[in-house]
Formats: sequence, C-alpha cells, structure tokens
Amino acid sequence: NSQDITNTVWAYSVFNFPSNFVFGTHPDLVRLIVSSVDKSDYTQLSQLHQWNLWGKERIGKSLLPLNVSEHCLEVFSSSELSQSRLQNDVARALHNMGVTFEEEVILNSGYSIDLLVSINEKEIAIEVDGPSHFIGKSKKPNGKTQLKHRQIHTLDNLKVLSVPYWEWDAIKEMPEGDKLKGQPRYLEKLLG
Repeated sequence: NSQDITNTVWAYSVFNFPSNFVFGTHPDLVRLIVSSVDKSDYTQLSQLHQWNLWGKERIGKSLLPLNVSEHCLEVFSSSELSQSRLQNDVARALHNMGVTFEEEVILNSGYSIDLLVSINEKEIAIEVDGPSHFIGKSKKPNGKTQLKHRQIHTLDNLKVLSVPYWEWDAIKEMPEGDKLKGQPRYLEKLLG
C-alpha cells in the first residue's frame, strides 16, 4: 500500500541512520514510489518531498525524477500558512527590540519558517514551537520537528533556533514590568 511505503521512507528520513541508506534509495523502491504518486494525497506527497530532501542530504541529489520531485515540492510548499498567538508575541518582541525579520518565509527546500531574522548580515531561522511540536507532554521535539530543523540547517544552510512554548509562557506569566524586560533578554540570549 502506498501509504505504508510513504510512511516507511519518511521514517528513514527522520531517523537518518546511515545503515538505512541502501534500502531508502534502492531503485526498485523509487520505481514503486513513482508508480503510486498519482494516488498519493497531500500528506503522502509532503512526506515524499521530505524523503527526497533526505536523498539530497545524504548523496547531494534528488531521489525522484525531476517532474515528480517538482510536483512534491509544489504540494509541500503550498500548505496554508498560519501564525499562532505565540508566534505573534515573539514577532512583536523582536519588532520592539528593533530586530529586522520576515515572517512565514518559504525557503528553497520548500519549508516555511516562522521568522527569518537578519543580524549583522547573517540570517537565522526562528521556529516558535507550540505543544504540537513535542512528544506528548515532554520537552523532546517530535520526529517531524527534528526533521524540519535538521533539513533547514543542512539544505538551506540556516541556523535554526527554537522558542519552545513553555519557555515563552514562563516569561508571559511574570509581572508586567518583568515580562517586558524578560522577553528581550530571552531573545538576546537566544540570538547570541
């Protein structure tokens, strides 16, 4: 079934084990994937794009034929962008600090990042990570988030910084005066 195959190759991408490389790029597997692309939905095509990016990470080239690769990229980068209240809070604090940034930037890899900050002619990606980016109630990023951060760093050559919700929420719970000092201090420390 095409969903099982897609889930499997996506998992190989997430775990990034060198021992999985031969299976994950086998020509028969690639042919099987290409033959089922027409039956694939948005989620499957997005996972195939991330697997294809994994091939670029590992061997420096696309695993999929150009037309399939472009189709997967188009689908992957066409998702509707939305900003959370948390992301808006972080953007407001950066703005108040006079930091130059763009919101919801689509990168060459097809990933969308929350904030692209420019400091001393260097660009840094900031991802404002809410609860859905973590495993259960833990503070460990889930596979999807780990994959995104790794692939942006590797393929778009950007440093990726995370603002986890629990750290920002702790600042928001401070008394008003402390909160106004705490947000810039937190972001200055994060940006180094």
